[in-house]
Amino acid sequence: MRATKRQTEAIRAYVESQAQEEVVHLEKAASELVGPVRHDIWDVHCTDSRWWVITEPTNLYSQEDFKSRDVALTFHIGLALRVSYLQERKVPVKLESADLLPGSLRRWEQAFEAYDSGDEAETFQAVGVRLRECLVSFVGETTNNDMVPEGQVPPKQSDFKSWTDLLANMLAGGEANAHLRSYLKKLSVETWGYVNWLTHAKNAIRMDAEIGLKMVEHLLGVFTAARLRLGQNRLRCGACGSYRLVGGTCESCGWIDEEYESSAPSAKRRRRLPKSECVPSSDISTFMRPEDVL
Repeated sequence: MRATKRQTEAIRAYVESQAQEEVVHLEKAASELVGPVRHDIWDVHCTDSRWWVITEPTNLYSQEDFKSRDVALTFHIGLALRVSYLQERKVPVKLESADLLPGSLRRWEQAFEAYDSGDEAETFQAVGVRLRECLVSFVGETTNNDMVPEGQVPPKQSDFKSWTDLLANMLAGGEANAHLRSYLKKLSVETWGYVNWLTHAKNAIRMDAEIGLKMVEHLLGVFTAARLRLGQNRLRCGACGSYRLVGGTCESCGWIDEEYESSAPSAKRRRRLPKSECVPSSDISTFMRPEDVL
């Protein structure tokens, strides 16, 4: 596959610094978009070893341990997710929440593809255009005229700031949610302003586009979390107020909910246990923990 000289030299320098060997041959073997992230897979030969190097984030894997580049990629994605969680400790928005914003997420991915397509200012402006479309799609998927107070005229469909103001009022209403409501509104105003700036920035650089992508991704995640939060009504202990209720019993103080009804399957419906012990196997001879790459 085609690769720029800058990419090739960056991979060469990385492998030589990590493997402590001279690179004698390298080539870009594959590239795969997994969700919003594109991973390039390089086949790198050193004087006494051979490696798979996978990007975003960049890491290398011995081909003695990983015979297949597909297995290496799968391992890499899982490892990268765990490392990301340990580093950032993000709020865990459920994966199924992606179903709430199919159009918005599709347009965000299109913005990422534009970001990955070149190195000119026009390319990064195009990222801004796609992100603007993403935000307009977001209000289309999350708002409706029922949010508009009686007697007021609904905003235009493209009026992102007015619609997100109404959305924040709906998702975080009341005095107890004042801080969240304020944050949602400020986040919307600043994100919309930055994306519009990027759309017209004739001197935009790659980092400007990357910041825009992260800002919009963050906005989608925070509003989705707020939306999921609105539908949650967690039960609390009748004695101490703890959320740690398991099977009608409070794990904190031992209080028992006499009205609790178990939904566990009957003994006849339970799956039979295997007669022999399950022994997992793997064709990977080397294992890594997140701590090994931090």
